[in-house]
Amino acid sequence: MTQEAGLDAGTRELLQAVYALMKQRGDWPTFTAVDLWADRELGIEDAQAALLSVPEAYLFRPWQSHGFSSNDAVRLTLRGVAACDDGAEDLRLLARFAAWTVDLERNDTSPAETPVVAESQAFATDEGLHIDEPDGPNELSITGTPTASDSSVHAPSAASSDASDRDVPADVEVARGKVARIRVLADLLPGFWTSSGWVTEKPWLWRLTLDRPRLRPYRHVHGVDGLLRYAETVERERAAAASALIHGLTDTPSVTASAEAPRGTEVRLAPSQDHSLDVLLTLLREEIVDSCQAPLRADLYDEAIFAAFRRLEDEVQQRSGSSAIGDVLIKAAFKEKTNPIRISDRDGDMDRMLQLFAGAIGLFKGDRSHKDRPSLPCVSRRECLRILVHASSLLDLLDRDIERAPTVRGYQYGQGDLTLWVDRAGSQVRAWLDETVPLTTRSFRPGTLVADVSAVSPGEHRVHLVDGTRHGPAHTVWLVRDPRRSTWRRIVDVDVPLYGDALGQQLLEVSGVRLEVLEAGVASQRVVPTRETYQVGHYVEWRSSRSREQVGPAWARNHVNGPLRPVWDGSSVFDGQPSAPVHDERLMRISIEPGILRLRRGDTVPLRVLGHYTDGTATWTALINGPQVETADEKIAFFQNNVVRAKDPGVTVLRCQHNGCYAEARVDVAAHPRWTATELLTGLPPVSGIAWTPRGLVVSTRGRNIWRLDAKDGAFRMISAVPPVSPNDQGTDTVTARADGELAIRVVGDRRILVLRHADGYQSSEVVAPDAEGVPMAVAWNHDTLLTAMDDGAVYRVEMDGTAHEFTRVQGTPIAMASNADSLWILCAPSPGPATGQDYNKLWSIPLSDPNPASDLLHDHTLAGLNGITLAGSSILLGDFNGGRILSLHNNKIREVTAGLTNPGQLATSATNDIYIAEFGAGAIRRLLP
Repeated sequence: MTQEAGLDAGTRELLQAVYALMKQRGDWPTFTAVDLWADRELGIEDAQAALLSVPEAYLFRPWQSHGFSSNDAVRLTLRGVAACDDGAEDLRLLARFAAWTVDLERNDTSPAETPVVAESQAFATDEGLHIDEPDGPNELSITGTPTASDSSVHAPSAASSDASDRDVPADVEVARGKVARIRVLADLLPGFWTSSGWVTEKPWLWRLTLDRPRLRPYRHVHGVDGLLRYAETVERERAAAASALIHGLTDTPSVTASAEAPRGTEVRLAPSQDHSLDVLLTLLREEIVDSCQAPLRADLYDEAIFAAFRRLEDEVQQRSGSSAIGDVLIKAAFKEKTNPIRISDRDGDMDRMLQLFAGAIGLFKGDRSHKDRPSLPCVSRRECLRILVHASSLLDLLDRDIERAPTVRGYQYGQGDLTLWVDRAGSQVRAWLDETVPLTTRSFRPGTLVADVSAVSPGEHRVHLVDGTRHGPAHTVWLVRDPRRSTWRRIVDVDVPLYGDALGQQLLEVSGVRLEVLEAGVASQRVVPTRETYQVGHYVEWRSSRSREQVGPAWARNHVNGPLRPVWDGSSVFDGQPSAPVHDERLMRISIEPGILRLRRGDTVPLRVLGHYTDGTATWTALINGPQVETADEKIAFFQNNVVRAKDPGVTVLRCQHNGCYAEARVDVAAHPRWTATELLTGLPPVSGIAWTPRGLVVSTRGRNIWRLDAKDGAFRMISAVPPVSPNDQGTDTVTARADGELAIRVVGDRRILVLRHADGYQSSEVVAPDAEGVPMAVAWNHDTLLTAMDDGAVYRVEMDGTAHEFTRVQGTPIAMASNADSLWILCAPSPGPATGQDYNKLWSIPLSDPNPASDLLHDHTLAGLNGITLAGSSILLGDFNGGRILSLHNNKIREVTAGLTNPGQLATSATNDIYIAEFGAGAIRRLLP
């Protein structure tokens, strides 16, 4: 492969920059990223012009005529890659991959119906590239389920070592980069696969399902030069075929009569063209044809024109409800009415419409209304037809009246489908993109149209509806691809001063960066030490420094004048790889939470609307305040003050529109059976704790905020924000409530218990440190003391000052507790140690008056994976975390109450015997109907 000699130094630098960004990101960069790089690194202020000046052989052209849009991917051709300094090696590897794939297909002996799959691990192994983890192979799909009450499993912190912190050898990182780029470069080749897939977080893990016929030409392609020639040949053939198709559609035979006619004379249709007038009439509106066809066929041209514009005037009269004519009618219809005819929201357009209609009706209809012969008579059929076309176009404009035209009220976008919330649209409505492209309709039902946009490029577009002759106004939509990166770390502050003492007298040499973190749905902030330079707003991968440099205990301030707080007991120095957002924050979609509401008449439940946002690199959700929610039938249910109230039996739909997007929720009001598990709250972070208080259900979601579902008005509100109790504090866990509403909250990563005071509305707290060995695993109130079960099975009475007195001991590891005035029940998991085949849960029933001996209520049952407990009358309800079930224990009999849940954790019972379930894995709370 020879070096490309026809490129100047500036073009080579630009190509090299695009390729460097691709290597850094693992995919072709957007124009925004290239523009920023070109400006800052190459001094190119107009990257658009620079890119368009690159020869087509080296850079793919944008699909728009005006150039690259912000989110368009900037892609090199294979020839462009070859022109880069480090592209030759990647192309040689690509050529070997093509040859390896050909051999894979040739040597495959499986049945013809069995697809042949090329996997990156297999190719890497054959090439001698090590891409596996140091301690074992990667997998294309890795699953795992956390346990809500397992206090030994925490999100990674700067002070702890996690699996994501494992050092990856340099040669493995290099090999992974090469293998990841093979997938990107293979997309530049004529396709030889039917489908592809890869792991977003591990782009070096990919697979291609091969297309045998399309792969066969590669048997004759050898080396990099062969790949280049084959790719360019296929592209030339494709372009030639497309050009021939376009010319075939646009070439029309010449009309001899028009060519031979003297200039300025009218050309009549040849007599041999039968039904010529019928063909021309198809250009007119049906209303115009019905009004003027008879005089037109009789060559009474002025009568035909009068009839057409009288029909237009009659249409304006009907739209405006006025019997006036002429200028008086037009002024009333377009200016003076309470709801005038409007084709847009621009005042200037209203003035022009008035002038256009008044002039047309006055000239063409008024001139023929009161005279034997008009001042401007029509003398030919061709002239008459042109004027009739004008009348038709004015009727078309009337059909664009915003109050009558089909309208897009909101949209949802996902997985190649654009779902439109539409008004005044019939079953024949079509959606058009950017005024030029008709979209394929996947489905239609009254109020909703689903269009296929799988082939449409991301970015800002305009959609309007066409229903017959009625054209709706354009609605702006953002087609934003979800990067599906829901775990991320974003830099919010740099150069944070770090101190080695609580007084701030010992300033450390290393500074810190403050990260905004979203892990497993839980938002938090974290300060980490670093010697790297970062930019606010960028994202970083979680990685400790290769130097393994350690920093001892440190203190930092949350803001400039704030007090010093401990941030870690010890931490590795951080040097995670940064990446910039692809674009500004954009709303991808909204969702109504929950999406299905099963209610009984009289129920009041909370309803939240979430916005789902992205900047092209990460995704997150945020609560939309004051959402506008409409109800299809308010006789069944209605929305008010962030709650839904069920009135009468039936099914209806709730709809919300926000910033152009819309969402729906279904409401089913009926006499639902007892123990129906209804969706009460969804779209939450992992729900780790719930407890019933006299004022409602208190909710903990592993963060710093405590929420309450109000028993009086049904609203869901934040009631308190708890401070971190130590550097190892990773958020709140299970919650227990005293009869008067006092709360005791376990803390993830710390053995202390946080008590929130109800007397001042949970605005003050007290930290209780049990003076006993072990880690608190479960807590229950007993008057003013806390019954606290430790990980070794010991149960203590703990006073508010931390004084602890052993109450009893149980076998196993306590994970949940329930109590009433007379008894205490402790649910235990098997004790740590080797599996014995008898590793089942135990449920100890302990009288408070005489705690010894305790009895195991599950002695006759082989149950494992239980995680939650609550009392329901004379029954005990147990949550099966792994099995997704709720079980009832009554008279030593177990029966299944409900199933199909996602990791049910803590349970709670209300004063009216409603059962609430914290679905840890789903980020939801369900209610079992009484």
